[in-house]
Amino acid sequence: MSEQPIPGLPVILFAEVCDRGTMRQENQDSVLHVQIPLGELLIVADGIGGYTGGAVASRKVVENFYTHMSSLPADYSGENAIREAAARANAEIVAAASTPDSPHQQMGSTIVVALLQQYADGSYAWVGHVGDSRAYLVRAGRIYRLTTDHSAVQSLLNRNLITPEEAERHPDTSVLTRCLGHQPEVEIDIEKHPLAVGDTLLLCSDGLWGFVLEKEILAAVENPSLTVEAAAHSLLELALAAGGHDNIGIEMARLIPPPDIPPRHQQVNPALIWVLGVFLLSLVGLFVLAYLTFWAQ
Repeated sequence: MSEQPIPGLPVILFAEVCDRGTMRQENQDSVLHVQIPLGELLIVADGIGGYTGGAVASRKVVENFYTHMSSLPADYSGENAIREAAARANAEIVAAASTPDSPHQQMGSTIVVALLQQYADGSYAWVGHVGDSRAYLVRAGRIYRLTTDHSAVQSLLNRNLITPEEAERHPDTSVLTRCLGHQPEVEIDIEKHPLAVGDTLLLCSDGLWGFVLEKEILAAVENPSLTVEAAAHSLLELALAAGGHDNIGIEMARLIPPPDIPPRHQQVNPALIWVLGVFLLSLVGLFVLAYLTFWAQ
């Protein structure tokens, strides 16, 4: 939960899950939620499967994003902070992979990151991503995907060469066209999204969305009987029930109404109390004087 809610603005509740799954020997996903001067930082990074060093790469991504973004002042540009952190993380992975005799020469990672900020005019999320880790917004009974995969299958979809149904069973589902660590420079897609009370922001690796239908994700997140922590674990259970074939990384943020602020009692000025007291005493004195004068006659 936001440690110090801004009066009148939503309170934000958080939850995270990171699980190896049932089939993989190593968990190559890394997740993080931390409060920094810029706002609330959420990260899901997925080390590229099939290459050694995936876990190392995803950890480097999280570490670089946190180290850079936590060092910046509160008024720094959120977009620039994310872009700079991506460049730093990419450069470090490339350098580590190119070290002579490195056992991780092909290591790389995806990233989906959200920076949540609250101001007097509302709540916002800067969302950035590279690869196929996704961001979703659940709002008013609907689920919206905020990111577009950097993958071979998504490229085919963009050119209308395959249908969404064909994409689900395409043999190149896991082939990425962009990731951190495989090129000297990489572009990270960044967008700013307004948030409102009742919204849930979900970041996840393909270990969730690749095995759980979006309508099932929506149902778990929107379940009114589940806290945000319980909803996150419900999503994990769905992924495991579907086979748990991949690592599962999840970060969630839910906006709830601000707490009721009790009315402030008006503090009475002591000087006013003294003046009123003197006035009342004077009034009583006048009545007494008038009474005595009347009866004396």
